[in-house]
Amino acid sequence: MKLRNDFYTIKQANGEGTEFDYVLSLNKDHFIYKAHFPKNPITPGVCIIQMCKELMELHSGKRLFLKKIHNVKFLSIIDPTVVDVVRVSFSKISAVEAGYKVSVLVHWETTQFAKLSLYLTMNNE
Repeated sequence: MKLRNDFYTIKQANGEGTEFDYVLSLNKDHFIYKAHFPKNPITPGVCIIQMCKELMELHSGKRLFLKKIHNVKFLSIIDPTVVDVVRVSFSKISAVEAGYKVSVLVHWETTQFAKLSLYLTMNNE
């Protein structure tokens, strides 16, 4: 399921190459938030991972598959009724075996929401 332009929209893109980031606006009225959780919306971790994958696809111009999550730390809750804008910063990108290893930080101002280390491939094996 693609989340871009429904669950979130891109407000701004910055940088290129091996360090770049996107500023995203979260759709607090999305049906996912109504289920997770009613009257207390929280951005699901799986949606954060999917957003990172989609943004890496956009940046690389290639269809990618999540091969492995090396590390993921959810540090703070993203409640879209409190914080509806986040920055997704990519760094330490390296091309490896038909794919990419990448470090991602999801944050806004001084709050860090998640840190991820992902391995994305160009084939679904």
